[in-house]
Amino acid sequence: MPVASTGTTADTAPASSTATTAGTAAATASTSVLDATLTTDQISKLLLTGKDESGYTYDPSQDGKEITNTQDVVTTGGSACQTFVDAFEGLRSKYGTSAEVDRQLTNASTGQAIEDSVMAVGTADRALEMISDLTTGIKDCKSLTVTQSGLSVSMAPTAIPEMVRDGQVGYINYLNGGGKTSLMASEVVHVGTAVSVIAIIEPPTNDNAALQQLGTTLVHLSDVQVERLKNAQGL
Repeated sequence: MPVASTGTTADTAPASSTATTAGTAAATASTSVLDATLTTDQISKLLLTGKDESGYTYDPSQDGKEITNTQDVVTTGGSACQTFVDAFEGLRSKYGTSAEVDRQLTNASTGQAIEDSVMAVGTADRALEMISDLTTGIKDCKSLTVTQSGLSVSMAPTAIPEMVRDGQVGYINYLNGGGKTSLMASEVVHVGTAVSVIAIIEPPTNDNAALQQLGTTLVHLSDVQVERLKNAQGL
């Protein structure tokens, strides 16, 4: 998954969302599905674009295609938080990640951002393991500090109960780094031998209506990407 970013904006996330995601069907698919994994070029064509959410733009030349090969060791938080970070980053030595593309879409008028990632791993079982580890880490890790790309980042992940099911997890993550405090809403879904990650980042707000809309948008965008991944893998 992409490096935790306080980005060009501070983030917000929904308190909860009751929307149903199409990811559920993909997440519960048999783990005996395709052994073949998606390539970087294939993933790039499946990610979100400005056509998927009005007002957002992106620069394809800025897509990140680096796989996390070296563990970012947490400096505070303990083993549960290390489990979360390893899954958050899709650590290659643990999950067999073979391809990854990270894309950021931004909305200049609102200051919002969408971070979109897909990771291809060796087997569907590995993809499910990543989701399971992420879910366990979110449950047991209350706060952590880790250095990523030379920047010390603190996190405090919290599950969104309505978005936690077999093969998927939704959560909010309070981030602090580089003098910026952010709150990011994410949904992570297992789809065959891939893992889909959609995160929405925007300036903090306590407006319940705005937070609920954020949750609805998150689920919708996640569903769009999950459907593309299902089609690409013949699921």
